[in-house]
Amino acid sequence: MTRSRARKQEIRSRMAQTGQPYSEVRRQLAAEIMAYCQQCGEEIAPGEGEMSLSSREHEQARDDREMFDRKREERAAAKPNSFAAAAYHPSDVPPPAPWRVFHYRCRPSEHWDGYAWATGRMQTYRELMGMITHLAGKGFFEHTDLQTVLRETHYAEVWGVDGQKRRFRPAHPFAETLPKSD
Repeated sequence: MTRSRARKQEIRSRMAQTGQPYSEVRRQLAAEIMAYCQQCGEEIAPGEGEMSLSSREHEQARDDREMFDRKREERAAAKPNSFAAAAYHPSDVPPPAPWRVFHYRCRPSEHWDGYAWATGRMQTYRELMGMITHLAGKGFFEHTDLQTVLRETHYAEVWGVDGQKRRFRPAHPFAETLPKSD
């Protein structure tokens, strides 16, 4: 039995639809990035959703990190030769502000105050690199989990076929941590 049966089924289905050779379809599918809503779990079609960062959560994460760093520096200054004064446990570090991926219809109302990037603008790795470059210039890597989101996008594994669409299982599912929309 083949290891990637679902992937091969998807390739053969696309071959039948387009008439393209196996290698070309495989290359195209490998270059596609699909977004899935963190609220409902369904695929987000171009023009139907966004990846967004709440300004409020970003400011709170920045303020929490500045407070954490200030307290750490004060402890280290009070005991300059003490390793324990400068040391900290990783769980003490404030969490970064989360980037979220939603359908427009699923997005919680309190999450409308931030910066958003349409999922239709990051369907290929070339478009994704453009987004990364753009966001890096705005300082959105610091105090956010953007690196984690990008890592999960890159290393996501195909785990099944649902209506001949690839489904991905990220390293850290977010669905359990999201507030429910009314």
